[in-house]
Amino acid sequence: MGLLSRSRATALGLGLGLGLGLGCTPELEHDLSLVDEPRVLAVQSLPAEAAPGAEVQLRALYVDGDGPLTEPSLAWAWCNARRPLAELGPIDRECLEASAEALEPIGTGLAVAATLPPGGCRSFGPEPPPAEDGQPSGRPVDPDSTGGYDQPLVLQAAAATPHTTLFGLRLSCGPGNATQRQAAELRRRYQANVAPVIAAVEAEVDDQPARAVEADAPLVVAPGASVTWTARFPACPMAPACGDGLCTLDEDPELCAADCTGVIPGCGGAETYLWFDPLELRLHTRREALAVAWYGTAGRFPSPQTGVGEHDAIRVLDNEWIAPDEPGEAVLWLVARDDRGGASWVERRVLVE
Repeated sequence: MGLLSRSRATALGLGLGLGLGLGCTPELEHDLSLVDEPRVLAVQSLPAEAAPGAEVQLRALYVDGDGPLTEPSLAWAWCNARRPLAELGPIDRECLEASAEALEPIGTGLAVAATLPPGGCRSFGPEPPPAEDGQPSGRPVDPDSTGGYDQPLVLQAAAATPHTTLFGLRLSCGPGNATQRQAAELRRRYQANVAPVIAAVEAEVDDQPARAVEADAPLVVAPGASVTWTARFPACPMAPACGDGLCTLDEDPELCAADCTGVIPGCGGAETYLWFDPLELRLHTRREALAVAWYGTAGRFPSPQTGVGEHDAIRVLDNEWIAPDEPGEAVLWLVARDDRGGASWVERRVLVE
């Protein structure tokens, strides 16, 4: 794959898109938003964050220049090789070898059920890794900017040009360098990440008013038209509030039983989460940053990705798309990501005539 193997790399992962997670560096001369060959654009995990040994449901967005691929040959595997801390790069090179002993096969297809390897927090997290060959125990892995850790995930596609794509699934591990009291508080209050959800998609064609675009009805535009696409996320509360239908950080499940009974805690927009500051050595609350990666089988997105930071109150992301000059149908994908590794996507179709 890409930097080390037989085909071009894809710089997309469960946590990538905001400068986080695992992925190879793409070829800079390639238009990242244009889909003209088989590519794995994203992987979603349900739940989006899980502890070692937990079960997750994984599905891939695998597409080519004609649209979604419905019968792909995708082989999934965990990579359990720990990258030496002295080496640069997001993963161990062994993860890129199809026959590597470090690869733990999961299954094949567009979607698979998987159990996370039990030693993830020791190999890729804050727990000291076991000593090898009589050597002292190694140093724990540093967390990313949100305090998280990733279990490497490898997808190998047996297409006309075989290629490998790397992702990272966010692990639920305790904080490094925290006191026992801080670690206990984090375990008690922390809510695992929920993947962001694009609640609505709108399009503004040239200077016409914006309108909602649904998955079952293509947008009709003229050749060469300029379309402003808008992705809207749900509004997530900054503080817990009973009766809002959401079970969020620090919401009492007994006092707010109507919000927290029988639902997955969290929100599909920019969630507030608990974070251990490795510099100040204390706990803070933060909001997630959000991003949308934009893809299409035709036309052009001048900006392949748009996003907002954690301090930005705007939870609407838009982007311009230039329709092709030739009539035909284009398939567009909007891949939403947060900076804690969650991902989801929507598909829209455009008829150029």
